[in-house]
Amino acid sequence: MIRIAVSLFVLTILVGCAPKGGTRDLQQFTENAHKNPTPLVEPLPVIKPHETFVYAASELTDPFAAANLERARPASSVKDPNENRRREPLEQFPLDSLALVGTMFRQNTQWVIVRAPDGTIHSAKPGNYMGQNNGKIEGISEEQIAIKELVPGPSGDWEERAINVNVVQ
Repeated sequence: MIRIAVSLFVLTILVGCAPKGGTRDLQQFTENAHKNPTPLVEPLPVIKPHETFVYAASELTDPFAAANLERARPASSVKDPNENRRREPLEQFPLDSLALVGTMFRQNTQWVIVRAPDGTIHSAKPGNYMGQNNGKIEGISEEQIAIKELVPGPSGDWEERAINVNVVQ
């Protein structure tokens, strides 16, 4: 009985491996694959040549010639803003972040009322400092505050810059 079962099993495997005409397409592909040895490739795009530019710098003045160099400036008369003075509360905020809400008179002096970004309210008078560029209040009117800032200039000196800040009513 075992011999018959093994014989039938081997016979079934051999029948499954027999070709049934299903390999004809594979044979045609291998025959046709090597007939055309050059692959089809699209031609490269045409590259336009760039126009040339002649730079005639010899006709221009030399920017590094000794005659064109700027002479050293005399020392600035503006004092160093990092002098030994105590910083005021409004100097920790940039000018554009301060909301100027009004003005008032107290003891014959005009004061300005300022709201800082953290929500605190401050008052300042001429001579006080505000802003991060060593801005000193020079004058206060109903419409604006005149401030003089000290900023580092291109040559490394301190330069004064006048700014007028409008009061928001």
